[in-house]
Amino acid sequence: MIPRLLMGGFIVVTAAAAVFAADPTAYVINSTGETLSKINLTTGQVTNDIVTLGRDIDSYPNQIIVRDTLAYVICSGTDEIQIINLNDQKTAGWISFPAGENPYWMAFADDTTLYVTLLTANAVARVNPVTHQEVARKTVGLSPEGIVIIGNIAYIAITAYDFNTWSWGQGMVAVYDIGGDSVVASIPVGKNPQFMAMDRLGRIHVSCTGDYWSIPGMIYIIEPTDTTVIDSLSIGGQPGQICIGPDDIAYLAAGGWAADGEVLQYRSLTGEILHGGGSPIVVDSGAVGIASFQDSTVFVTCFGDKVVRLDSTGGKLYTYIAGDGPGHLDFNYLPGDANGDWQVNVGDAVYLVTYVFRGGAPPIEPRWRANANGDGAINVGDAVYVVTYIFRGGPRPKVGPTWVR
Repeated sequence: MIPRLLMGGFIVVTAAAAVFAADPTAYVINSTGETLSKINLTTGQVTNDIVTLGRDIDSYPNQIIVRDTLAYVICSGTDEIQIINLNDQKTAGWISFPAGENPYWMAFADDTTLYVTLLTANAVARVNPVTHQEVARKTVGLSPEGIVIIGNIAYIAITAYDFNTWSWGQGMVAVYDIGGDSVVASIPVGKNPQFMAMDRLGRIHVSCTGDYWSIPGMIYIIEPTDTTVIDSLSIGGQPGQICIGPDDIAYLAAGGWAADGEVLQYRSLTGEILHGGGSPIVVDSGAVGIASFQDSTVFVTCFGDKVVRLDSTGGKLYTYIAGDGPGHLDFNYLPGDANGDWQVNVGDAVYLVTYVFRGGAPPIEPRWRANANGDGAINVGDAVYVVTYIFRGGPRPKVGPTWVR
């Protein structure tokens, strides 16, 4: 009965104006300039140096997560996370770590739980982003870097880099139980695992960079249900950051410092390599960061002050002139925007009901936006939540508990 009544209500009010809207925007951290830039993806306008990153020089901003109206930026050199209000483009707070611990990568478990890898402390820290306080920490392995959270489990890339000998040991992925704050398993992978991404089957793709000279890059694919490696790909090159687009194509930023930057590409579900180390997609110098967008285009941050947008074939669509040394970027997706039009309105509720009860198109990637009530599921409750927000003054749609791209 609920869907019929809901649909009847929606038909009457489909002309309602958007309640909340935003221009699709990419936010870029400039690692050398230590500033934040933004790219309006509708107009192509770039605004550079809108916020200074870090409370001191040599802040080395490393990662940005945009979470609704806030951006979280890891500043590895100054051992802190900067929280930026994107509405007024001002710093809203800081999360500090002991000096010299080099916070490297982060992932949210829920609104009040953020996990951060500490490269030189060989640990992962649990932080409350609301109170800006570290709550707990655990040793996880030598020189941890990337982290992905799926449900109650965090997967942490253990590079096994020894700063005393300048060499790598056995690369591992630590399986970390969030509820118990403990490592419950370790999965051997290739040399120097740094970053990870999840495909639509829930499998984890691990980018293993190699040693930068004699050992080329590898991809290891982990099945989370039994924590086993089910496949490995000899991708070649020096892969670093990894993303998987809505079209199931995986991309890796692979450096290219001396000449042109390199991007590697493969099919995430079949393992077919499309562009390996011997035939990379050529972009601008120093491809260090990569992120997929909802339309299956891909953005590459190139250290030569450019952000390059690629189509799914690897063709260049556009080059944006960013700040000094762009290193990582993220997008301002809106919670509740199930149809991906950058507006939260009754159309999203209609879209959800059509998907749940009439076999309509699934929510637009990334699908977490459709989980308007933040309970981790996508169902009619999210449509009700959107309608209540629009017509009854209910709370705004919110970011769900686990935010995997």
